[in-house]
Amino acid sequence: MPDIKDNAAKEFAMAVQRVQGELVSQILDLRNEGLTRQEILLVLQSLDMEDMILNRLNLNADIDNLMITYQGVLANMEMTGAVSNEALTALLRMDRANFVSQSGVMGNTIRSEAARGILAGASEASIAEGILSGAGGVIRADQAQTLANTALNTFERNVTLEMAEFDPEDATYVYQGPVDDRTRDICLDMVSAGALTRADVESDFPGAFGDGGGFNCRHRWARETSVSKKLTGSKKQVDKFIAKRGKSYNPVTLQDQRG
Repeated sequence: MPDIKDNAAKEFAMAVQRVQGELVSQILDLRNEGLTRQEILLVLQSLDMEDMILNRLNLNADIDNLMITYQGVLANMEMTGAVSNEALTALLRMDRANFVSQSGVMGNTIRSEAARGILAGASEASIAEGILSGAGGVIRADQAQTLANTALNTFERNVTLEMAEFDPEDATYVYQGPVDDRTRDICLDMVSAGALTRADVESDFPGAFGDGGGFNCRHRWARETSVSKKLTGSKKQVDKFIAKRGKSYNPVTLQDQRG
């Protein structure tokens, strides 16, 4: 069954690529208006890049569609504790603000790269190729997809943290998420660990209760219930992937990597 987070991230990545392509095209069209290089630079300098991307090129609508997926993520979660509407609203607003902020950075980077190419006398094809291939801080399709996927999965883990705030000390959790070729070694290790208390998780896998396996991780520690256990990979399934990786198997948490 397709993951709604993966699908939403792919659609967002396509939207980002569309917007970047249209923005580059519009900037380069200035060359065809008979403007001098200095005049082009003055026009570029006056543009509100965030407004162009969000409103004129309508990335706002694509961000709104992505935010709808957050509601789908929430609907698919087993709610094992209370989460206030205020907390959920704050999480959603912060993530939306991050996407908006990224659009401004993306726009300013495209403007700078285009100006540099124009000053250098590069061809339109060369400028466009250089920008859209990921020059500077411009977002490639895979980066946009990772950005959206990470945000959705982090939101899911943040909701879990909020639900777990008042869990008893003896409450147990299982590591929930896909077991496949993309699964990190540390995530395989945590899936095979079985049910653990939060104290045990923090002891055995420092930082993983909130961070999972790290950036772009698709997993989370979920309160152990009959439902969550069914959504957790079996030890046999995990052992298969561990054996496949052999000597290269190296389960390390994000905190271990930072240390």
